[in-house]
Amino acid sequence: MKKIVLQLIAKNKFKFILEKIVDQQSLMLFEKGVDEFLSSLKSRLNHNEDISVSYQSMPQCLQSLKVIDDQSERFLRLVIIGFDETTVLARLSWLDEYGIDHICCYLNGDFQSVQRKKNGLWVRDRHQPEEICLQKLGALRSPF
Repeated sequence: MKKIVLQLIAKNKFKFILEKIVDQQSLMLFEKGVDEFLSSLKSRLNHNEDISVSYQSMPQCLQSLKVIDDQSERFLRLVIIGFDETTVLARLSWLDEYGIDHICCYLNGDFQSVQRKKNGLWVRDRHQPEEICLQKLGALRSPF
């Protein structure tokens, strides 16, 4: 009986360790795509002649971009919200000059915008995250 209990404990510890490794691998795969994604987004932001974009780092953020225009400076932040062996979820948002976070969209592990449905599932949105981000920036820059 004692041997069976010890085997179960060892099996559960091994399963827990494997789950943690899978979680870390999922996160590492997600992080590999971050640089390419933000580089593309930075390029799109730089097409606006009246703003300047530079890399910044902040605690709790995976990546952050500082965007300066003639009105103010804002931070575009990519924050990992959660992940497991099947799903990576991140939030892309603008932090304005007042410290208010304006969410652009949520991203899956493939950097596609996703929305949460009433049933709790995350499904792909038809809009591109870059477009959503630029629209939100335009709204924040608008005097109205």
